[in-house]
Amino acid sequence: MNPKTKDLLIMSAAAAAMIIAGVLLVHMPNSRKLEDTQSKILSARASLEAQTLQASVIPDMMRQIEQMKVKYKDFDRRLPKRKELGGFLRDISENLGRENLVNQSYQPGAPVPQDLFHMLPIEMKLRGPYLSLASFLQSIDQMERLTRVQKLKIVSDPRTNELDITLNMNIYFTES
Repeated sequence: MNPKTKDLLIMSAAAAAMIIAGVLLVHMPNSRKLEDTQSKILSARASLEAQTLQASVIPDMMRQIEQMKVKYKDFDRRLPKRKELGGFLRDISENLGRENLVNQSYQPGAPVPQDLFHMLPIEMKLRGPYLSLASFLQSIDQMERLTRVQKLKIVSDPRTNELDITLNMNIYFTES
């Protein structure tokens, strides 16, 4: 064999060995790193999408919180820390006088403890015209204190054109 050809073959073999060594030592490890990096990127994107979805509800939640703050800002006043019957009776008396209803009797019951509050049942016997009763019930509904009418019994007196009214209601308070 010709020395030039021999040198050319040696050089070609050396070049081929260097290319193979380059592929084995450089390209293959980098390919694995690239695959690992791409896998991490996909995982990070999925995580980011999940977190973005979770975070997208935050503005709506903030809006709901603000609405609840406005709605329940006077909650402590509507559900006082004790019975405070004096203030309640004063409010009821004012409403009765304004509506031309006669308070014949007022009987508070025993407080009934609930999970988060106490309930005080009250029975009232009133007398007066129908429109006055309707206005009085509306004023109870608009009271700042949380008050609920549980039972309403109305009997008409044909002689006087007035109503005999028995009203069972509950007022609510937290334990002091």
